[in-house]
Amino acid sequence: MSTHRAATVAGGLAAVAVLLGTAAIQPASGAAVKWLTVSLGTHRFGQLRAPDAVVARTGPAGVGFECGKPSACSAPGSSSGGCGCIDVLPQGPSSFDVARDGSIWVLDVVKNRFLVWRPGRPAPPARSVPLPKNLGIGDFTLGRNGTLYLTATDPGAGHKQLWALTPTGRVRWKTPIATDGNSALRTAPKGAVYAAGPVWTPLTTPGGRPLSVPAQRDASTRFQPLGRGLRLVATDRSSHEARFRLVDRAGRTIHAWRITSLTQIGFAWRALTPTLVGSDLVVALDVFRRSTGEHVVLRLSPTGATTRRIALDAGAAWDPDGTTVKTPLRIGPDGSLYQLRTDPKTGVTIARYSLGSSR
Repeated sequence: MSTHRAATVAGGLAAVAVLLGTAAIQPASGAAVKWLTVSLGTHRFGQLRAPDAVVARTGPAGVGFECGKPSACSAPGSSSGGCGCIDVLPQGPSSFDVARDGSIWVLDVVKNRFLVWRPGRPAPPARSVPLPKNLGIGDFTLGRNGTLYLTATDPGAGHKQLWALTPTGRVRWKTPIATDGNSALRTAPKGAVYAAGPVWTPLTTPGGRPLSVPAQRDASTRFQPLGRGLRLVATDRSSHEARFRLVDRAGRTIHAWRITSLTQIGFAWRALTPTLVGSDLVVALDVFRRSTGEHVVLRLSPTGATTRRIALDAGAAWDPDGTTVKTPLRIGPDGSLYQLRTDPKTGVTIARYSLGSSR
């Protein structure tokens, strides 16, 4: 990880701490929180977990990558592979999701479509779903009843909107959103679509209808909805300590984890949204040291034990400029962990990792 990259992550940590505030981590009853401490010690870089399976793949001819005109690229043989994207924004597959039926959806933004793989058939994609032309697309999520939700900008428009599409790509509706459109897009367990991150802003009702901008702002919260009446609040105490707290509807703490590390850590908001798998909480952290960065995925039990600890390459998604740490990760409906891997030379693969059995 470059110095600029590390500074970006560290600055994000400070922003999260200010945004959440001290009051956000206090229990509603005023009782002291009993933190379960999970010590990661010193991270050992380079010991990456091999996937259990590759569930989707296509070669470089089957997906789009874009890095500007040749005049904008660096000399052949450079560390960026011949294309440094100096004055253009590099584009390639940057988001994916796993449907309830186990199918894999990848946003092929350069070719303006989704690629879809059937469960158990890793290659080639079973079909593609075209998108409306000339959209500036941010993120997407799969909603209930097959609806595709994405944040996108109309040609010439200044702000992103939320778009709802049918499974075949036909536009159902679009609506203004209260956020800047750069947040991750996630579907909550009850069905509402959120702009997700340190602050969670609902963009639809649980039934999938659009919310007005005032309604979105009024319902914004620091707590992530997890289903079963539970919510999550995450705070960082320093670049060596992160905290996760499960609370009920009344704000009472159900479980609380204090993650400590001798290596610098930060929240991996853009990589993986914290998710309940059985009774356990699955979270991802960025760990970094100078020019090296990795994701660490933890499965945290209610007793404080880590029943799974997986280290993954934070640079598995193509990033020629080397300024971000955001390799997309998802938890599928089967409770497994999925990772998007992209490269103009090899194309796209989706790797699957077991997180163990639910209890």
